[in-house]
Amino acid sequence: MTPIDVFTSAGELSLWFLAKTLPFMIIGVIFAELIVALKVVDKIAFIARPITNFTHLRDECGASFLTAFVSATSANAMLAAFYKDKLIDKKELFIASMMTSFPAIVMHWRPMLPVLIPLLGIVGIIYFGILTLVGLIKTMLIMIAGRVLLQKKDRSQSQNGKYRNADEGEGNKPEKRPSLKEAVKISLQTSTPVIKRIVAITIPTTFIVFILMEIGVFDTFASYLSGVSTYFPIPLEGLTIIAAQFGNFIAANTIASNLLTTGVLTGKEVVITLLVADVLSTIMVTVRWLIPYYLGIFGPRIGTEIMVLATTIRTGIMIVVIFALALFW
Repeated sequence: MTPIDVFTSAGELSLWFLAKTLPFMIIGVIFAELIVALKVVDKIAFIARPITNFTHLRDECGASFLTAFVSATSANAMLAAFYKDKLIDKKELFIASMMTSFPAIVMHWRPMLPVLIPLLGIVGIIYFGILTLVGLIKTMLIMIAGRVLLQKKDRSQSQNGKYRNADEGEGNKPEKRPSLKEAVKISLQTSTPVIKRIVAITIPTTFIVFILMEIGVFDTFASYLSGVSTYFPIPLEGLTIIAAQFGNFIAANTIASNLLTTGVLTGKEVVITLLVADVLSTIMVTVRWLIPYYLGIFGPRIGTEIMVLATTIRTGIMIVVIFALALFW
């Protein structure tokens, strides 16, 4: 492949990735600024109030958690905007961002189940259920961490109280809520600096990552990582599933389906092998997709810290679940 071919292919893949992610980042930032401008955080965050109360998070984080059931990208972009506006601090940003694990995996049913059910049937449902359980365990651990690390919030005022108090007159009258048109104008103005930073970081980072993909850097990593599978409780026949996982999710499940239907692997072995493949491909997924995602939303330093911490916690839980299934299933 010539350098021109590499750049052309990387450019096309980058455009595809950015078309799927960048609009949701921008929407999330604008939506965050809009609900702040309209002063309606309390109106929508009450649904998640039990979670934010337990975790000692502000109501803004509850609004983000709810948004994650629609789009995790928009939810994290909202958190980045809240952090920029100093509505939440760094600890709250980390806790709230990593709490989106459960909503994010729940919403993965749309691309995953239409593949898993036809190919693997009940085994596919069990596999997806375990992934959902891992996301739930991770979210619960993060919630407990938030309760321990964060101070309990005073819910007697809106979390936008500092803005309202600063604008109150002598009679302690709150500032009048702007009209929707005015709020939209305000949100577009206040979100512009964050959106510019997101675009400035996401586009070049994405392009560099896809160039590395095209020149085969990730394929080399995959060949080394596949050998690590011998340390996990899977049969030799499952190595083909793991190898395929590095290339394509559908290909891995197609091979798993063939091995299952022919009786080469049992349902238990297929589930554990797919989980191992998920763990081993995590590094590849992180470099390919998560680096542009997290760095674009949160910036290089904070984005890297959240990404590494979130990935480490999830991988640790996955490994524990894999060996627990091998021993007790």
